[in-house]
Amino acid sequence: MKKKPAVPDWVFFLGILFFFLCIYVFLHSKVIAIGYKMQEAKKKHEDLDMLNKNYRAEILKLTSQAELLKKAENLQIEFVSPSKWCYFDIEKENPVGAKNGKAEAGTH
Repeated sequence: MKKKPAVPDWVFFLGILFFFLCIYVFLHSKVIAIGYKMQEAKKKHEDLDMLNKNYRAEILKLTSQAELLKKAENLQIEFVSPSKWCYFDIEKENPVGAKNGKAEAGTH
């Protein structure tokens, strides 16, 4: 019987080397593509953040006391200046049995 011609070891080694090289190139290109997507997302985030800051500045400008008084005057609305407003502190109820140092009447 004739022996089949054996594949030399160096051909087998080159095949494996080529396979791993292809995998390396594929993964490297994927990493580069992900990097570009991340860079694009970062730029979009910065643009949206700047837009958000601009909107906040516009809101603060439009809700200033002078601007509100001017709008109320133009629309002929009676406006009480926020500096003349009064407010009450609202205290949160304590859970049953907790003490806050104040005397309370039982209303249950």
